[in-house]
Amino acid sequence: MTTMNTGPTPSPALLPLRERIAAPAAPVPAHPDVAVWRAARLEDAAAVTAAIKAMDAVDHPDWSTPQEDVVDELTSARLDLATDSLVAVDAQGAVLAVGLVPLHPGTDRVQVRLSGGVIPAARRRGIGTALGRWQVARALERLAQREEAVPAWIRLTTEERTPGWRALPTTLGFQIARWFTSMDRDLADPPPPARVPEGVRLVPLTPQNDAATMAAVVAAFQDHWGSAPIDAAEWHQTVRGEFFRDDLTFVAVPADAGPAGPVLGAAITIVTPEDFPLQGYTSSYLATLGVTRQARGKGVASALLAAVLGATAEAGLERVVLDVDTDSPTGALGLYERAGFVASSRSATWVLEV
Repeated sequence: MTTMNTGPTPSPALLPLRERIAAPAAPVPAHPDVAVWRAARLEDAAAVTAAIKAMDAVDHPDWSTPQEDVVDELTSARLDLATDSLVAVDAQGAVLAVGLVPLHPGTDRVQVRLSGGVIPAARRRGIGTALGRWQVARALERLAQREEAVPAWIRLTTEERTPGWRALPTTLGFQIARWFTSMDRDLADPPPPARVPEGVRLVPLTPQNDAATMAAVVAAFQDHWGSAPIDAAEWHQTVRGEFFRDDLTFVAVPADAGPAGPVLGAAITIVTPEDFPLQGYTSSYLATLGVTRQARGKGVASALLAAVLGATAEAGLERVVLDVDTDSPTGALGLYERAGFVASSRSATWVLEV
């Protein structure tokens, strides 16, 4: 296993990205099995979802991508579909592959996070390599338009259990920078009740504290590896989305806080019933657990986690599932292990420094 030390290390000597990166226009790929390479369109959402679900069934058969998430990606302000997406279509009009190139600005680093893939039936033919090379070229083209004088990278993620998970990133020149661990907690062993620290209350997420909660979550992850700021649209895709569960979501506030906060941390939880048959059990997914730096080390994270466990059990669901940065300096992995979570799989985040 190769791990790079690639934390945010901005240098005052760096020139703006547009002066450091020379990127010719990304050429449209050519492949004999692809009738048309074209930009994705919003009306492709169902076909793209079907293609991604076919990939999911092989790459991580215990969970599947909802069409809502695909629509969120296709409508994201992080990309322009006309220039930052590409689909490969065969002679019968079926989607063989899809690639997206969203850009995430930041004060410490500008990131482009590649996503997409090739349906299993069309793999091992070079379509993925052709698509990946286009994505990297387009990512460089996007970075070359930026004014920030900060480091930049292109990144992608592969699951370790996916067949051939190393091949494409290695071919494209990426290196493993970080590992993330998927974990679950079986609630057949009842969790202990939440022990809320003195001077802290756990309250629901409400319209009144929504803005303060988003700000606290952004602040909580500001010093995490590879994090990038989120905006209100991205936040509300989760907390107002179809799968959000307000009864399994908790916000930590000072005991004397008013309805609008301030907020010390939050646990944001979703439930995706279509995954239950694939998993073989019912579950909630802890999408976010974050505590602001000044509130860490006081038991706030443990209280939030215990509240989610207890509420999920009370809702009649069998497990809580989450993903964690394996090397998080906050000790998150240890927190989850102490709460009874067990690792189930890993994914690698690959980085190409530019």
